[in-house]
Amino acid sequence: MSLCFRPTPARTARWALVALLTVLAAPAAGQGDQVGESRETEQARAAFIEGNELAKNARWGDALARFEASAKLRPHPGTTYNIGVCQRALGQYTRARKSFVQSLEQNEAERERPLADSTVADIRAFIREIDDLVLATLDVTLQPVSAELTVDGRPIEASGERDGKLVAWVGTLPAGRGKRPPAPSFRLVLDPGTHVFVLSRKGFADAVVRETVLPGSKGNLDLVLERLPGSIHIASNEPNAVVAVDGLDVGLVPVTLARPSGRYHVIVRKKGFVTYETHAELDAGERVDLRAVLNREQVGLTGKWWFWTAVGAVVVGSAVGTYYATRPDPERPPVDGGGLGWSVRVP
Repeated sequence: MSLCFRPTPARTARWALVALLTVLAAPAAGQGDQVGESRETEQARAAFIEGNELAKNARWGDALARFEASAKLRPHPGTTYNIGVCQRALGQYTRARKSFVQSLEQNEAERERPLADSTVADIRAFIREIDDLVLATLDVTLQPVSAELTVDGRPIEASGERDGKLVAWVGTLPAGRGKRPPAPSFRLVLDPGTHVFVLSRKGFADAVVRETVLPGSKGNLDLVLERLPGSIHIASNEPNAVVAVDGLDVGLVPVTLARPSGRYHVIVRKKGFVTYETHAELDAGERVDLRAVLNREQVGLTGKWWFWTAVGAVVVGSAVGTYYATRPDPERPPVDGGGLGWSVRVP
């Protein structure tokens, strides 16, 4: 069964070296008309030969670097094939498969078809072997669908459909920032081993999952992000002001509150000051900073204590004046006439 496939280092090294030397024996891969070659072609040839010598000693990582340098200077289906051989020897099966496919495409594009028919047949066999025995698949479901995904620090590469499922490959793109997957549900093709999946989106906590897959295995993976709360930080120009959010007192300024995304009614008040009032729009994972500027209340004339004291004095004075202005004159007593026995009343 496919799960029993375990290529040993010795077996892999012998197989890869034989395959590599088969290509090198083809004149088109490393030989050619050396008369009038450009400097770039000469450098490509030198890098190719260095890669060959390194591969003979099973230094697959170094050999891969030299073959890649050669291909960058002068692309060739034989060089691309050798890149795939090194990648396979290093256990980079998705990359090796991509290189093998690219080698066939390059060969088809050349009029002279530099790769021998036997080599083309070998390449096709290697691709089938990787597909059937080595690569694992995971059917992935994402929430939310707009999140970005990286696997082992690399974005995934979408490549059409297989069995009615959108397919994406792990490890075939350079390391970098994650990309949005092709659909909410899709199939990942990946090398056997342990992989680290990171799903991220602004306003959500990253989902980090480690998953181990066996050669040829099939499985499912659900990646779900949890929405982050937002925060509201409320300060004021006046200390000891009371903060209320949606009608509930939450403390004195400054205060920081964690809240789900939404719209919140914020009130800041202090005795003797005009109340501050506003609405805060909070997004998931965002922080809103509010500074409540409290102004002293403008007390009118009738609100001052000395005004009412003065008014009291004026009222009392007015009452006294009114009394004296309106009271009746008192009746005078008669004048005593003494011993005359008579009295005179003065009008």
